[in-house]
Amino acid sequence: MINYRTIVHVDMDAFFTSVEVRDNASLKGKPIVVGADPIQGKGRGVVSAASYEARKFGVRSAQPVATAYKLCPEAIFLPHRFARYMEASNEIIRVLSTFSDTLLRMSIDEAVLDCSHLGEEFGTWLKLGHAIKNKVREETELSCTIGIATGRTLAKMATEIQKPDGLTLVHPGKECTFLAPLAVEAIPGVGPKAKQSLNRLGFRKIGDLQQAERSLLVQTLGKWGEKLFDLVNGRDSDSFTEHERKSFGEERTFETDLETLEKTQDALLQIAAELAAHMRQKNISGRTVTLKIRFADFHTITRSQTYPTPIRSALVLENVALQIFNRNVSRETVRTEKIRLLGIQLSHLYTAQVGEQLWLF
Repeated sequence: MINYRTIVHVDMDAFFTSVEVRDNASLKGKPIVVGADPIQGKGRGVVSAASYEARKFGVRSAQPVATAYKLCPEAIFLPHRFARYMEASNEIIRVLSTFSDTLLRMSIDEAVLDCSHLGEEFGTWLKLGHAIKNKVREETELSCTIGIATGRTLAKMATEIQKPDGLTLVHPGKECTFLAPLAVEAIPGVGPKAKQSLNRLGFRKIGDLQQAERSLLVQTLGKWGEKLFDLVNGRDSDSFTEHERKSFGEERTFETDLETLEKTQDALLQIAAELAAHMRQKNISGRTVTLKIRFADFHTITRSQTYPTPIRSALVLENVALQIFNRNVSRETVRTEKIRLLGIQLSHLYTAQVGEQLWLF
């Protein structure tokens, strides 16, 4: 019987393209890209999602669609259907909520839930994991990958091990064995800069960090080194609390002011894709999207929109940013006043504590 903390991380498999296949069975097994049309759009815009068949050719999210087309010209490029993806996301949340009331939607295709109370009902993590996967598939016709551990960060790391349609368990007492062979960048929040910093200290595998003295990590990395020491040694003290950081964003000042609506929209899509990629890498999501617009005369406006649950996917950020922009700036305004800077910010943030702290150093 399960008698210890049980945290389940659920990550939908190629979510946007899987929804497209569910709605159109003729797409099954084909390389699919959700994003701008590389022909009619003249190569502008970025990839929001790619099926596993397209990924085999090197197509990735946040990639320019022109690059994706060169890598896989036979791919089927489909436009965004944000409303449809959100409907499917809500279906999944309804299924997951039947297993636990303590649930946090990390993004449109990712959620984490506390199932510690289900020990008597399922008995083992293996049975619990299969029960969740089977019910998601039966109710939504979509597959998911699941990681189960005693903490959120460990569960998320477990999810990354077997994709798609995987199930990875990190049982109590086995955390160090699971972590040791993984590269340091497998830790949520360790991006390229953090990886370089750790590599310079001789830490390439998490097993290397496990051999380090706590005092060395604290001396080198400050108080975040203590959190890192605990995590790599299997002590995951994260929680379902709101993130302490207030906001996170990306903005761009253009060398040449934007003077057409098309160029402005394209720039917004790229900024949204970059922000989404960074947020996913750092394991951060949030509820409030703020758009910043600065015109050529330096007049600046900011407008926000808040969601009831945290988001961080490129598709959501793109759609919200475009909606806010179109409500506040007309084509004629862009032509006459021109745009000098655009920025997208996410606030009311949520994340696993360790992921946020590792990002800081």
